Amino acid sequence: MGANSALRKLAKTVLYPVANETTYAYFQAISKAWDIKRGSWAEPELELVKAGLLKGETAIDLGANYGIYCHHMGKAVGSQGKIFAFEPVPFTFRSLSIVGKLLGFGKSVELIDKACGNENRSIEFSVPVQGSGAIAAGQAYIGTRDDDRDGKEGQVRWDAVTNVKAEMIRLDDYLPELSSLSMIKADIEGAELFAFRGGEKLISNHLPTVICEINPWFLEGFDVRLSELTSFFYSKGYKLYAFAENGSGRKLVNIKDDDIVEDNYLFLHPKFESRFSLYF
Repeated sequence: MGANSALRKLAKTVLYPVANETTYAYFQAISKAWDIKRGSWAEPELELVKAGLLKGETAIDLGANYGIYCHHMGKAVGSQGKIFAFEPVPFTFRSLSIVGKLLGFGKSVELIDKACGNENRSIEFSVPVQGSGAIAAGQAYIGTRDDDRDGKEGQVRWDAVTNVKAEMIRLDDYLPELSSLSMIKADIEGAELFAFRGGEKLISNHLPTVICEINPWFLEGFDVRLSELTSFFYSKGYKLYAFAENGSGRKLVNIKDDDIVEDNYLFLHPKFESRFSLYF
């Protein structure tokens, strides 16, 4: 059954109304674990995880969702490494925990049910709700605001939301004693800059490679200018790359802010540039 097949969607539509949330979480976890294991759920940037992380190293996954990145990060660093995977939405975290058991994440992957930002406090998330009543965790976002900005029709893919509570932490307070940090993956629906500011000491000390989803429309929803996000890294000596196909395979292409559209990008510091030499 494909990751987005009509049969999978039908199964979810039928199952959720008659199952409790725990049962549905198990179904969701089993299907996601199966997709991850056989590679039917993948992103091109997962190649960069393999190149950018070595055995025994440390990485952070912000917005771990159902575990596709922390699974591959965990495999890259091995049993002597460490992955801190943050997923604050309760239903998604419950499913992620099951995925971790099914795929054997092991002790090197620590799952943490908290959001990351620039403050330590309680917050609310708006979680999209599907027609069946099941949540669509992939675009959960901090806050409960109504948003009627131009472009909404191309970005908002749900008809309703439910609100859930979570705890938010600053990475510099939660992980103050890391001896090393080689990579961060961030996909938190426009709140990325707040998480980076809350971990600025860690980032400045270790200069990790950062795989970051950038959605200018989501950033604007938090009154964040795109230039604020990119300048955070440029000021530390980073360059911005996109992972693009060309005639000889995938390559890292240095880009400017004006070229950014909704996609995944790589902030890369010279400290780790040699690890990606095959992609230049």
